[in-house]
Amino acid sequence: MRKHILLFALLFLGAFQSFSQWNSLSLDTQASFRAIRSFGSHIWIGGTRGTVIHSSDGGEHFSVSRVPGADSLDFRDLAILDDKTVLLMSAGPAEQGAAKIFRTENGGKSWELAFQIKEKGYFFDAISWEGNQGLILSDPAGSFYGLIRISDKGRSYELLNPINHPDLQKGEAAFAASGSSLQKTKKGYYIVTGGGEKARVLHGKDALHWESIFAEIPGGEGTGFFSLGVRDAKNLWIAGGNYARIKEGPVPVLESKNGGTTWSPVAGAPGYYVEKMLWAAPYWILSGPAESSAYDPKTRRWISLGKSPYHNICQLGDRIYGVGGRGQIGFISLSQIQQLFLSKE
Repeated sequence: MRKHILLFALLFLGAFQSFSQWNSLSLDTQASFRAIRSFGSHIWIGGTRGTVIHSSDGGEHFSVSRVPGADSLDFRDLAILDDKTVLLMSAGPAEQGAAKIFRTENGGKSWELAFQIKEKGYFFDAISWEGNQGLILSDPAGSFYGLIRISDKGRSYELLNPINHPDLQKGEAAFAASGSSLQKTKKGYYIVTGGGEKARVLHGKDALHWESIFAEIPGGEGTGFFSLGVRDAKNLWIAGGNYARIKEGPVPVLESKNGGTTWSPVAGAPGYYVEKMLWAAPYWILSGPAESSAYDPKTRRWISLGKSPYHNICQLGDRIYGVGGRGQIGFISLSQIQQLFLSKE
């Protein structure tokens, strides 16, 4: 989402010196990070100033580099195609040269500009990859969201023209926050939105046929759903808030047990701005730039993971890694979380 989201989080950088239950990592960078994903033993992280961080050994060691020619770009999401092939997505106004995809096929030794669009209105929000095909989600550049299909291992890009879709609300868009405003399951694609009168969940059985399946939560400027978490094709969570009020929760945490057909509030959910939610069996993990929490669905209990600055999180093995502003990177283990639940009994 355009407007102020690319800049507003800078107000909160460096606000947290201790990360409570999280273990902080010290890396040689002051860039701000929103993109993080894992694949096998690899962790890839993208951020401002064209910065890229990579670990190939499960998080034991990290290297920090910058993509040549991308110093002004903010990598807000990425897709890992295999051990060597990665796509980096920069978020920003296309007409200002910020809607770009960079690609490496040698594990980050070199990067090439794989795709760029300059048409006004495009503003990349998220990128997904599954099997042999990917999809880029952009803010509306016309009557519906901009959707770009990726194929040939990130070499080919095709602008899609959906056959049917719901009308857009005034001001509605997706948030370029944690790469989870676009998700795919066996039932198709999901987009979560904000900025309009109602925060919505949109569903497409493929990338060409879309419908609005949930629109009951008030939205508004800077307000809406920021993240959709997937446990499986039936069990989904959504949450968000307002990025200008990180300690408040104007948008509830909701769950669906039928693939998004119906949604209900999760009892006892924390009341802060959630930028990313992640299913890391056997727990749901929620994170925003103010706090983080874990939920055990078997016991229906929540625990706080304390104040933490992480905009985005991902799982690799027993660890949950988080990234935030000014080079803030850390991790917490599922073993730690389990002990926290046990200590609260």
